[in-house]
Amino acid sequence: MKDMKRRTFLQGALGGVIAAPAFMRSARGDTPVHSMKLGYADVASSPYRQLLAEFADTVRSKTNGAVDIKVYASGELGSQNNILTSMQVGVVDFAAHTTGYVQTLFPRIAVLDFPYLFADRAVAERVLDGGIGEQLFADMPAKGIYGLSWIHWGWRPISTVDREVPKPADMRGMKIRLQPGAIYAAIYRSLGAIPVSIDVSEIYIALSQHAVDAVEVPVISLVAGKYYEVAKVLNLTGAVYNAGMLMASKRRFGALEPGHQRVIREAARALSPKWRDKNVELTEESIKVVKDKGNKVITVDDEAYRAATRPVYDEFRGTIGAELLDTVLKQAGRA
Repeated sequence: MKDMKRRTFLQGALGGVIAAPAFMRSARGDTPVHSMKLGYADVASSPYRQLLAEFADTVRSKTNGAVDIKVYASGELGSQNNILTSMQVGVVDFAAHTTGYVQTLFPRIAVLDFPYLFADRAVAERVLDGGIGEQLFADMPAKGIYGLSWIHWGWRPISTVDREVPKPADMRGMKIRLQPGAIYAAIYRSLGAIPVSIDVSEIYIALSQHAVDAVEVPVISLVAGKYYEVAKVLNLTGAVYNAGMLMASKRRFGALEPGHQRVIREAARALSPKWRDKNVELTEESIKVVKDKGNKVITVDDEAYRAATRPVYDEFRGTIGAELLDTVLKQAGRA
């Protein structure tokens, strides 16, 4: 009987440890410390990790240590596809993710993925920081997530193992790894390529074993993941701006004090311009790295690619909603 009681006590004690809320007392014993997790969509060596670590430091400092955010790379909190559902149930607290993944829960965000939608960074930022960005964020709380700020992963060129693709016809029959997203897949199907969905953690080996012929990632990620070691040709297509966002779990964020929520929102807004500026700097540095490694950097016929991918707009007009698409096109100067 004593052994049974002892086992019951231990089971209860251990269960309490497992089920304990994700906060503890500070060393002084007077401040609740909320230990929170932030996952982002790139490898551990990505420079974006440092930007997010700075965001976490700002929050930690301005809450006097009460909100302690740890940053995790792709795969460290589960697959990229699982991050959003983990946020919905409060297992993951924050995420910095691209539209290709976010649209699995919020389909209208795919409006930002149309090919050659934004002429340049300034146009994209004007659209995202205005009413369209607010409207897309407004869709999110109903499914358990808050959008905090818009960020940018960089234009997405095509890096191939050995093929140059200056013209759309050069893409025909090529297996290319893409991030999730129906519009992403449609873009490359319209060029005659074969879209393949592979997690970030598997890109390098897929290229090295010729499971895919190419990968479509921002050049910063190309360098951070060392994919340039096996993808020797960088084709500067840049069809998609590749917007992303910093998000919070509604369940976990809502449990914080209003003052702490305010600090996090302010830090997220401050991160956005810093992230965007750093992206430009890092993109230039990354292209130089690729060139210095002896890889080819190819300029492509953007007008030909734009014409070849134009049917994607008609294909998804009904899915996205004609009114939303037309509004974005008008604001982007593409109407």
